[in-house]
Amino acid sequence: MSNLDLWSKVETTNPKYTKPANVKGNKITSISPQYQLLNATEQFGSYGKGWGFESIELDYSLQSVGLVIFKGIFFYPEGKFPIINSIGIYKDNAQTKIDDDFAKKVETDALTKALSKLGFNADIFMGKFDDCRYVAEITASFLAAENPDMILINEMISNKDVAGVKYNWGELIAKNWATLSQNQTENLNNLFNTENK
Repeated sequence: MSNLDLWSKVETTNPKYTKPANVKGNKITSISPQYQLLNATEQFGSYGKGWGFESIELDYSLQSVGLVIFKGIFFYPEGKFPIINSIGIYKDNAQTKIDDDFAKKVETDALTKALSKLGFNADIFMGKFDDCRYVAEITASFLAAENPDMILINEMISNKDVAGVKYNWGELIAKNWATLSQNQTENLNNLFNTENK
């Protein structure tokens, strides 16, 4: 068993469950919390039983500057560790409108931070989602896993199967054209335009 076994299983994020976000002027990739819960449940079992938080505390000692601190212990089958996170409790800079969801938001963000320490969605935190080619390739990979036709199309591309591309062009490839990455469509066009030898 390698120290990276879990990391390797959970590091790649399905782009379908992400969206661009702007947090205080910083452009980031946001991950669906339910997608993260699903992935953690696949690895550890039910939330609260096999993994989750214990000893949650909200510290209001920085409320005067508009912050609440989340403190908790994250546990999972291999151990546990502390997580500390903070969030602004106001919706506006004038600090006049309290965000009713601040407690939920800080717990969700702390969960993301805890899971990231175990390798979940590491490709996002390592900046790989800033590379549009990487995102296109993993999008194609996830689509292939969900669509058996994509497996055949990717095999034709990797095997440079000119005859297979020409045979499947009108049906199989045409039906899936909208889901192909730019790289895949270029490769398919090149193969289709190649003369049979």
